[in-house]
Amino acid sequence: MRNATSGAGTAPISDKMNFSESYISEYLKKRYLLLSEVDSTNEFCKTESVIKDCIVRAMRQSCGRGRMGRKFFSDDGGFYISYCFFPEDIRAQELLALTGLCAVAVLRAIERVSGVCPSIKWTNDLILLGKKICGILAESVLGDGGKVERVIIGVGINTNQDGKCFEGELSGIASSIFALTGKKVDDEALLFSLTDEILSVYSVICGRDSEKRQYVEEYKAHCETLGKEIKILKPSLAGGEDPRVLYSKDPEIFPSAVAIDIDESFGLIVKYPDMKEETISFGEVSIR
Repeated sequence: MRNATSGAGTAPISDKMNFSESYISEYLKKRYLLLSEVDSTNEFCKTESVIKDCIVRAMRQSCGRGRMGRKFFSDDGGFYISYCFFPEDIRAQELLALTGLCAVAVLRAIERVSGVCPSIKWTNDLILLGKKICGILAESVLGDGGKVERVIIGVGINTNQDGKCFEGELSGIASSIFALTGKKVDDEALLFSLTDEILSVYSVICGRDSEKRQYVEEYKAHCETLGKEIKILKPSLAGGEDPRVLYSKDPEIFPSAVAIDIDESFGLIVKYPDMKEETISFGEVSIR
C-alpha cells in the first residue's frame, strides 16, 4: 500500500507515504500521548491508562527494555515510542514476522526524515557506521484461550544525543545519528513518518495488505548479517546466563555458521560447516 498521496503538512514527508498526510495528522491528534518520563513506554501500554490503538512517546525512560529483558539506554535526546493496537481477530502465529516488518518500517522512516540509511543486524537492531542506533521490542498481551488482546511495538532510536552519552561500556556498541553524522533529526517529522510506516506494518499483520514479500526483500537487501560467518547465541546453550555475557567469556561454546538467507517470517537461515542448514527464529547472533 505504497500509493502515496501528497499534501500540505507540518512535517517534511516525502511522496512515498503509505497513507495520506491528513489521515496521519488526524490519527495522531486522537491517539498520541507525549510523556516527560516513564519507566517504559511498552510497560505503560500494558496498563489500563491507554486508549485503543494509542501511541505513547516519552522524552526519556527510566527502565527502557530491549529483548530478553535487557536494559535499553534511554536518556534525553533519543526518540522512545510505543504503538499499542487492540486487534479484533489475530493469532499469535501471525505475529512471528512482526519484528522483521518493523525493522524495515523504522529504517524507511529514518531514511525518509534524515537521509541516513542504516543497515539491519538480524533480528531487530539498526546499525549505522558500525554502531547500534535503534532497537525494536515487539510484544503481545494474551487473554483467555491465548487470544491476542494487545500488540505493542516499542521503538527506541538514538537520534540527537551527544556522543558523550555513549562513553564507557557503550562507546564501542552504540551511538546516535547526530553523533555519527552531525545531522539533527526532526522529532515531529520522525513521529509522522514512523507512524505512517507502523500503521502500514499493522495492515500487513492484519491481512489488509499483501505486500509482506516486499518487506522481506527489503529486509534482505539491508541485512548486514547475510553472507557473514556468525556465532549463534542460542539461549539453550547459556544455562540461564545472558548469552552475550557468556559469549564474551567463551565464544567457542556457541556454534559457528554462515548466514545464507531470510525466510518469509524473517527467520535466519544458516549453514553449518557440515553443510546442514537450520532456520533460527529466536535468539541472536554475533558477526565474526
